[in-house]
Amino acid sequence: MSLPRVSVFGLGYVGSVTAACLADRGCSVIGCDVAIAKVDQINAGMAPISEPGLDELLMKQKSAGRLRATMDAAEAVRESDISIVCVGTPSTPSGGLDLQFVEAVSQEIADAIAEKEGSHVVIFRSTMLPGSTRRLAEAFFEQVRHRVEIFFYPEFLRQGSALADFRVPSLAAIGVLDAEQTTDSVQQVLEADTEVMMVESAELLKYACNAFHATKVAFANEIGRIGKGLGIDSAQVMKTLCRDTRLNISSYYMRPGTPFGGSCLPKDVRALTHHARSLGISVPVLDGLMESNQRHFEAVLERIEKAGLRKILLVGLAFKEGTDDLRGSAMLELAAALLPRGYEVQIYDPAVAPRNLVGANKSFAAAKLPRFDSLLISDLSLIIGDGEARTVVVSKACLTPENLAAFFAGNAEHHVIDVNGWKDLAAIAPSYEGICW
Repeated sequence: MSLPRVSVFGLGYVGSVTAACLADRGCSVIGCDVAIAKVDQINAGMAPISEPGLDELLMKQKSAGRLRATMDAAEAVRESDISIVCVGTPSTPSGGLDLQFVEAVSQEIADAIAEKEGSHVVIFRSTMLPGSTRRLAEAFFEQVRHRVEIFFYPEFLRQGSALADFRVPSLAAIGVLDAEQTTDSVQQVLEADTEVMMVESAELLKYACNAFHATKVAFANEIGRIGKGLGIDSAQVMKTLCRDTRLNISSYYMRPGTPFGGSCLPKDVRALTHHARSLGISVPVLDGLMESNQRHFEAVLERIEKAGLRKILLVGLAFKEGTDDLRGSAMLELAAALLPRGYEVQIYDPAVAPRNLVGANKSFAAAKLPRFDSLLISDLSLIIGDGEARTVVVSKACLTPENLAAFFAGNAEHHVIDVNGWKDLAAIAPSYEGICW
């Protein structure tokens, strides 16, 4: 049986990884996006986002003739058997979920299906609240209901390890609209052990996972602040707690450090709690996650103010090491909070290049910190030995200890605030403290 032809709508983090990995499996893939910059990058074999290994994989698949991109939605549907929707679902100003991009793409796909012969499959991967897929099916695909199959296939890709997560997922599930609906038409793009459930269950599964991850981060940070107040090394406490893999499940998020951020956890926690309130359901633990996260952010500000130095160097800007994603970045928020307070801020992150930022990533950065590109420095040697003492807030290990040792050697008054548990800094920094240890 030949592999299906696939169109991927939305070429951001999820879409570009999905397109590249399905092409790597042998599928003929056509990507579709409204941003000409992303389309041009895919067609040039370049990644529109920063993700380890993605550039090489895209170039390989483009060279093999299995991957290309277009801005023409009708062409993408016409040249494929399966359309996978990976467009963004941002928050509304009130904290709800904005489905305007998913709705727009749904209309385009439905119109294109109506113009082509034969059946077509639509798979939604965009994170949506329970009931969304069914409403989209009824609102946009009623005219072609006898020629279209619709599924919801949540993604569980971690930025920085997305290729490995796609190839060997820790969790895979797909939602169907009807209990009698089979997944035969999409089996070749699924994992062998994919769990089949109703679409509402699959939609909620994604939120349950992200709310759990957010809970773990907030919990670890609260334990961290308690430990800090008692003079206890809370990093050691949490590390030991995580040795219980039978009950505590996973150690991945269970480390005190930066507030949780990124494009998923804050948005999905807000959407889930907003939805619960609309249903009249009380969820005090979930409601407290954003407040706890904000309090942890304020604790970082308090540490900086206590250090008493007016010049600040932030090491690591993206929300996660190895990526250039600024959406929900705690360090970007920190820079935006420090500048109005009169601090002189400089930022070092070799993974972030303003010229490469596109779409929602660029919009978020511009909204939070309009002149952030002017704060970036490309080489720490430019400020070594200038005689100015700085509070150095280290979030990501985007430097080696040796690099930072050279920087610290230039001034014995530098003060390091470690918000990521990089304890090697304690041995080389003139003055060092951990945010929770």
